[in-house]
Amino acid sequence: MKMLKLMSLFAVVCILMVCVAGPAFAAGSKSDWVEIKGPANLVVEEPLPNDPILTPDLAAAEVDGTSARECVKIDQWNITCSTLPVTVTFSVELAANQKGFVYHWNGSSWDLMGNVNEPIVFNHLSPVGVAIFQYASEPTPAPAPDDGKPTSPATGSNGLALALAAIVMGGTAVFISTKKKS
Repeated sequence: MKMLKLMSLFAVVCILMVCVAGPAFAAGSKSDWVEIKGPANLVVEEPLPNDPILTPDLAAAEVDGTSARECVKIDQWNITCSTLPVTVTFSVELAANQKGFVYHWNGSSWDLMGNVNEPIVFNHLSPVGVAIFQYASEPTPAPAPDDGKPTSPATGSNGLALALAAIVMGGTAVFISTKKKS
């Protein structure tokens, strides 16, 4: 009986772990929101304590346009390369109505170098930053007319969690049944 309780507890803990940690294994998960692509000798490091900081206000001041916008992501790095000039691309997945910009510290201020997802040539490297702005959205179009067919609600997929839960529970049942026969 003690073994049955222990295996039941183990099965419950495994199911809870799968349900909690399962979303971490979802396809397309990224640990960082920007991928910096360049030659093999490109070195990307965290900013130094005395580096100038790219703030949302400084980044916004360099961007043309009067549209309402909000800085939703911003980061910076120290990037070095043994060969200059160097072409670097900052790859970012942008949502609707978002634009991303790349900045370079010129020694006295931040210069707008170009857009994310486009190759940018750097003649000098020093602190480099990326800012993502969410622009005011356009008016939402009217919904498409209903054709009378019922629609099913959007739901999440728990297929992996359920499959692993079934395997754990099945394994527990097999283990218990073999223990009882012994």
